[in-house]
Amino acid sequence: MSGKGSSAKGKTGQQKHRQKHQNTYAFQSDKYATHMAAITALPVQGLCKRCVEIIQWRKRMGQYKPLTVAKKCVSCSQKTVKEAYHILCNACACNKNVCAKCQQAEEILPSSAAKTPAELQLEKQNEERLLAAMTERQRRSYLRKLERGDDAGAQRIGDRVAQAGSDADDADFDFGFSDEDGGGESADEEDDE
Repeated sequence: MSGKGSSAKGKTGQQKHRQKHQNTYAFQSDKYATHMAAITALPVQGLCKRCVEIIQWRKRMGQYKPLTVAKKCVSCSQKTVKEAYHILCNACACNKNVCAKCQQAEEILPSSAAKTPAELQLEKQNEERLLAAMTERQRRSYLRKLERGDDAGAQRIGDRVAQAGSDADDADFDFGFSDEDGGGESADEEDDE
């Protein structure tokens, strides 16, 4: 027998086999499940970039299990940890300036739900205003892309509509004159006369 490998009969050495079956489409969690909507709405705060990505992956793949009761903080030994997968409470993580999950002193990303009610109201009004400015076809495409999670595609549609709206606003006051035409008299010509 050469090399370290499996002790099973006929499996000597380290053989790497390719994946037998490849997924043809990405996993989609049950979007109609009420608990999935509640889990997706939970904020992700006080974490480094790597831990935020891990938590978001867990939410996306249906692997996230929220806490039902508060957990004990490893720093202050109080039952103050209310977020799943965190080991430090928010107060201790802020005081130490570390990630609440991995305790690494890296850049802490801002909270995903740190928006005030006024900011949320403003975003909702802007969204309604944008939807009102869209044609039916644009509106359906925009909402479909948001539903599928294609925020970049929805943003492109929104930008296109906003750009068209600003062009239309400028066109209302465009009387065919431009500053370079010399159509109007300048202040220098009035002084000469």
